Amino acid sequence: MRLPLACALALLLPAAAAAQKHIVPADPLSPADERKAFTVPPGFEVQLVAAEPDIQKPIQTAFDARGRLWVTTSHLYPFPAPVGKGTDKLFVLSDFAADGKARKVEVFADTLNIPIGVLPLPDGKSCLVGSVGQILKLADTDNDGKADKTEVLFEGFGFKDTHGMMNSFTLMPDGWVYATHGFSNESRVKGKDGHEVVMQSGNTFRFRLDGSRIEVFTRGQVNPFGIAVDPWFNLYTADCHSKPVTQLIRGATYQSFSKPHDGLGFAPHVTRHDHGSTALCGLTWYDADHFPPEYRGNLFLGNVVTSRINADAIVWHGSTPEAKEKPDFLTSTDGWFRPADVRLGPDGALYVADFYNRIIGHYEVPLTHPQRDKDRGRVWRIVWKGLDGKAKPPAMPFADLTAEKAEKVDELLGHPNLTVRLLATHELIRRDEAMKVYESTSDVYTAHREWVLDSPMTRRDQSRKRPSSDKPLVAAHMERVDTACEEWQRERGEPNEVKRADRELAKLDPQVARAVVDRMAAVPEAANVKPLVELLKAVPADDTHLKFAARVALRNTLRNEKDDVAFWKSVYALVGPDAAAGVVVADAALGVPNESAATFLACHALEFNLDPPRSAEVAEHIGRYAPLQQETVLRRVRMTVSTPPSPGQLGRAFGVLRGYLRGVQAGGEKILWGTPLATDRLFKTLATDVRNEPASAKTVVDVLLLLPTVSDKAAGSDTADTCARVLSDMVGDKVLADDVRIQVIDALGRSDVDAVVVKLLELLQDPATGPALRDRIALALASMPNTKARSETKVLLKTAPYRLAVPMAVNMAATKNGAEELLNAVQTGATSARLLQDKAVLDRLKASKLPDVDKRVAALTKGLPPADQRLADLIKGRAAAFTKAKPDAKAGAALFAKSCAACHQVGGQGGKVGPNLDGVGSRGPERLCEDVLDPNRNVDAAFRSRTLRLADGRAVSGLMLRVEGKVIVMADADGKEVRVPEADVESNVVTALSPMPANFDAVIPEADFPHLLAYLLELKAKQ
Repeated sequence: MRLPLACALALLLPAAAAAQKHIVPADPLSPADERKAFTVPPGFEVQLVAAEPDIQKPIQTAFDARGRLWVTTSHLYPFPAPVGKGTDKLFVLSDFAADGKARKVEVFADTLNIPIGVLPLPDGKSCLVGSVGQILKLADTDNDGKADKTEVLFEGFGFKDTHGMMNSFTLMPDGWVYATHGFSNESRVKGKDGHEVVMQSGNTFRFRLDGSRIEVFTRGQVNPFGIAVDPWFNLYTADCHSKPVTQLIRGATYQSFSKPHDGLGFAPHVTRHDHGSTALCGLTWYDADHFPPEYRGNLFLGNVVTSRINADAIVWHGSTPEAKEKPDFLTSTDGWFRPADVRLGPDGALYVADFYNRIIGHYEVPLTHPQRDKDRGRVWRIVWKGLDGKAKPPAMPFADLTAEKAEKVDELLGHPNLTVRLLATHELIRRDEAMKVYESTSDVYTAHREWVLDSPMTRRDQSRKRPSSDKPLVAAHMERVDTACEEWQRERGEPNEVKRADRELAKLDPQVARAVVDRMAAVPEAANVKPLVELLKAVPADDTHLKFAARVALRNTLRNEKDDVAFWKSVYALVGPDAAAGVVVADAALGVPNESAATFLACHALEFNLDPPRSAEVAEHIGRYAPLQQETVLRRVRMTVSTPPSPGQLGRAFGVLRGYLRGVQAGGEKILWGTPLATDRLFKTLATDVRNEPASAKTVVDVLLLLPTVSDKAAGSDTADTCARVLSDMVGDKVLADDVRIQVIDALGRSDVDAVVVKLLELLQDPATGPALRDRIALALASMPNTKARSETKVLLKTAPYRLAVPMAVNMAATKNGAEELLNAVQTGATSARLLQDKAVLDRLKASKLPDVDKRVAALTKGLPPADQRLADLIKGRAAAFTKAKPDAKAGAALFAKSCAACHQVGGQGGKVGPNLDGVGSRGPERLCEDVLDPNRNVDAAFRSRTLRLADGRAVSGLMLRVEGKVIVMADADGKEVRVPEADVESNVVTALSPMPANFDAVIPEADFPHLLAYLLELKAKQ
């Protein structure tokens, strides 16, 4: 739920920013006074529709076929009531006066539990509504205006985080209801047909009105809240943490926090800006004739952090929408204004659900804070009055669609207002005589098709002032109707009755082509391969959405045919000598998880001139699904290293090899790999090659680390020894950059070989070794399961500064023997007992299963000031020091780049392990001190560290990023990825800790800390 909540996730900082103060200091205003606080463009007027005490706190809204506005409200939020004990209400507003006032306010249901999504059904007396964990169908069977029958259509939706529950139910002309699934929650839901979907965090899904089936529509995004529809029946969502506006492409994956894509890459977005906020919601597309023409084709969305309604104008590149940021449509000086939903009404006005609240933060302010408002809420209407104030007031185009004659419904299909057109399609679904109650059949789509073909929209009735683009609009609409018909026929095993002429996709209007491609993605057929390949060869580069949709359709077709030999023969024949076609098919094959696709890639793709990242992905796919194609990959690598490589060529070759090995590892395979490699130039002169191309050293190190994990030791492979030798040679090579040597040192920290310890100690004793390398050697020695290494670590701990002693202690405590050595070091005075108060060290010690570890720690820390008190004094002192300092924000930016940017983005730059921190400055210096210096104080459940206990006794901790086949991928404290085969894991435990190191007071010296704080304070959201 993107509202009383400004979802603010963080790894470095537990919460992103807000433009307003997190707790508005001013008192609430009356509805009349709040209305005075609004500013809208000249000629517009904001009218009050309803307010407390008539309604509660509104969340989402929807219009029905009678022109009534349904409003979900919640005074329970953010804490759900026990099952069956809900007291939240669903209101129905109607009989709107000329000044916008709803003269009739009815309670349709009053036993709901934080309801969000709402969908009035076409009969005008029932609806679907979300209520914690469930989607309910409520019906008024005795016509008294109140629900008296409840049916659970779906259940199993997660609600541990009530700001990220399913929402935005939208009934489309295809008979499916589309909805969004929000941040953090995990859901496992089945339809009546037994088909199950599993969703975690951001997704969109769709379901049948009768509960018969539920499907995932797209993957990814972070916390989508709000769905809009455009005139071509494309869907859009609002989501601040991925992008404010996203046009949904069936079967696509969108960027989220550290989640992988599906082989095709991440789908494109509509916006390149974020409207300066971390909480955007309630998206609507304006397509009506009430506002002036320049507003048609604009997107409006609520911004609950900055208390305004943002606006974007859409510029089309073929079928691709690009949002151009416009001046804010509505601003307010009342910080309590929280526009949770924005809706285009059938009258052409905009309706705004105002969750009116002093507190909007979900993580920034405790959920139990007593100043969270539970009673106030308003619904507003924005109308065009004209610059002279004499414009015709908006009016509903119908009194009751369910009572209208067929001719009137036909006419409304061509209405200038998009909401009216959608409601007319809903009425078609209701009226089809072949339907059971809300049960879709192919007949409804046939009837719908006939209605649309004969509608004024199709005839382009000029009296309706439809634009000249009507023809492609109707054609695109018809394609989507045909898609629904084909889908239904396929589900029922019926023959495909939809007839269409063969045509060249590239010659169609882009919006029509997009709809045709969407049908091909929904109902894949082998015959679609050729036209899709030709389209992808011809589609303009700036029509990114058509291109991506076509890639999805081609991927779905290849995946649908699975391992059919005849089909794949036809694909090989189609590609033939046409390299461009081969690249197109190979690109789509990366999204097909089977051996046939991987074999095609092995036979074709590595020979194409693909960019290096894509070549590596091809090799990874081959390794995962066709590992026996090893020689194909090796041939590509040998061709590169058998002759003097050109600049960058070694890195590209080893990037391919690394990709292949990662794929083999993800597939859980072991291959005979050591003998052939150990005898060729790949290893014999590797060190020389790396010296000639030091930029490729990191890739080479990755390969050396991966090789032993996938080699078949039972076959007598000497790969592990060979890799260790090459690494040992590299660690002392001063030609290589320090960051590469650090990577090698970290790798050697997993070794149990005395010779490696000796090598590291030699480097440590070398006066030429810089401080960064020395620190890393100390950390490597501390992590080694080696007696000599542990002995040297105890010596190093005596003189190590606290900033280094903490991670050394964490590494030592990763094994049972190391944990014992650490406690002994504290007991003998070799290191500070304060280390045992660090939460990360303590967590590792407890996981080591040493006897009486709690008692021993308590005894060794007796008499020390409590850790929490020390942190409180530290935070207070740093905040006070900042007020007296003369900080340099530019110096702070450099500190951020060095210590924080590996995990977090600012202004589009940095890592994406955690959320971006644009706007974080509004938190103020004291709260930022808390977040930086005590990262474990408020850790969101989605960003807690995990500890993997491995079979060899080691422990690996970090943020869980994803699972690739049979490999767990985590991010360590430096933001670097760590790959751990599932077969090596004995236990996987979620801790209560942040992956961020808790000793930032030592990492960032006290004298430099004001600089970092000054930089963070500059990162403020739009005011």
